[in-house]
Amino acid sequence: MTGLKDAIKKMPKAELHRHLEGCVRVPTIIDIARRHGLKLPTFDEAGLTKLAKLSGPMGSLAEVLGMFELAQSAFVSYEAVERITFEAMEDAFTKENIRLLELRYSPDFMLKGKGLDWQKALDVMLGAIRDFRRSLPFFCGIIVIASRSYGMESALKTVDFAVKNKGGIIGFDFADDEINYPSPLYAEAAGKLHAAGIPLTVHSGEEGEYTQVLETINSLNPGRIGHGVKSVEDPSGKTLSLIKERGITIETNPFSNYLTRAVKRLEDHPLKKFIKAGVSVSISADDPEILDTDLNKEYLLAVEKIGLSMDDLAYANKCALAASFLPPGIKQEAAKLF
Repeated sequence: MTGLKDAIKKMPKAELHRHLEGCVRVPTIIDIARRHGLKLPTFDEAGLTKLAKLSGPMGSLAEVLGMFELAQSAFVSYEAVERITFEAMEDAFTKENIRLLELRYSPDFMLKGKGLDWQKALDVMLGAIRDFRRSLPFFCGIIVIASRSYGMESALKTVDFAVKNKGGIIGFDFADDEINYPSPLYAEAAGKLHAAGIPLTVHSGEEGEYTQVLETINSLNPGRIGHGVKSVEDPSGKTLSLIKERGITIETNPFSNYLTRAVKRLEDHPLKKFIKAGVSVSISADDPEILDTDLNKEYLLAVEKIGLSMDDLAYANKCALAASFLPPGIKQEAAKLF
């Protein structure tokens, strides 16, 4: 066990699916709340940790998404945005040995009701990334998310914002409630992103049916799919075949899928099936602070619970590096660290 943990910790890693809003440290929430006179259920770190971190599976994905409110409350100033971005990179680099990281955020969710300008907040985040990686062997990029449950007006506003900032961000994601806001609704919006040359990933197949993954592929033409758990439930195998044929990378988040009940047990997670099918696949921690996980833990669970080998982990890491939305030159530099 100790040998496996050490081997995993020493591996330089690439992560493609990590929400900035899910990276806020509990002490940071408390400190920012005190500085800005914000209300919290408790200012005791142990007490707030019980409210801010999941201790076991929730009833549904919607319940888990509701836990983000505490973390979201911390994005109250540009200084807070900068601090949280920096700390997210610091944790990834120092604790998890991540060398290539893609952070994603939803501007409408993160900044709603804060009176902060979307553009200035993004500029602050990009500045934090430049400062952090200036002297460290670390590469990071930002993906902008449209939160589907915020409605079409919000999604279109977010798409336009992303197109305006295509020189700074590295990709776009449609996330949130796929069942009530299915992918075909966003076909025209995705067309704008493709026309602007912005790479696309989509949360799909985290709940519901495998047919949603097919809809996502056919209507949005993404380069990557977040979660994709339900795609293995297609009895014909056509969904997995299409994923492989299109060269789509599945961004898996095993512990997250267990906590949201996308899978009943970690042993049921389709990660190994993806690899056996020859699908490009990555492993990520999704929301490390809220889900009380990190990439070391995800890799360990993948071996102990899902049955992956160290070669499988290396394969997933290689897929993540290859599928990153970071520019080719930066990926070549990052590859030297692996």
